Amino acid sequence: MSLSIHKRFEIVFLSKHKYGPHFGIKKIANIVPCSTSTVKIWLKRWETDKTLSDKQKPGRPRTTTEAEDDLIADAANNADEVIAKDIHQVLQQQDVNISERTVRRRLVERGFRYMLPLLKPLLTSKHREQHLRWAKNMENQDWSRVIAADETTIRLTNTRRMSWQKSGQRAVRRT
Repeated sequence: MSLSIHKRFEIVFLSKHKYGPHFGIKKIANIVPCSTSTVKIWLKRWETDKTLSDKQKPGRPRTTTEAEDDLIADAANNADEVIAKDIHQVLQQQDVNISERTVRRRLVERGFRYMLPLLKPLLTSKHREQHLRWAKNMENQDWSRVIAADETTIRLTNTRRMSWQKSGQRAVRRT
């Protein structure tokens, strides 16, 4: 992990600044808590460039801008049961040419997870009151002749569909 700009400034101040204490490398490494090689790197960078900012990192540049990343995250936030293919198609209509895989990577970067919605029974407070009233009325009945007293929903097809959901904000599907 890179050193914060505050820590970099502290290294330079403790060694080079005219009002600083002009400590040695080992003492600075103990004060800042970092390695002596890190102290040497930042002091050398200060000597040559007079800058404490990061240099441009190697590797391929990102295919999306910050605004496009925001579009991807907004599309996932605003739609129910959205998948990367749907977001990709919406972006294609807006002339943003990126792959579905890039859409998935950007969603993961923003804290989304691809998971099933949480299934919960569709009971309102009115349903609960009615159920309690029924249970109290049936308390003294002869239950030896009853096989089952249960309500359930049986579906022939799987209606649960995975979607992109923000971590900590699990989608709930009422059944």
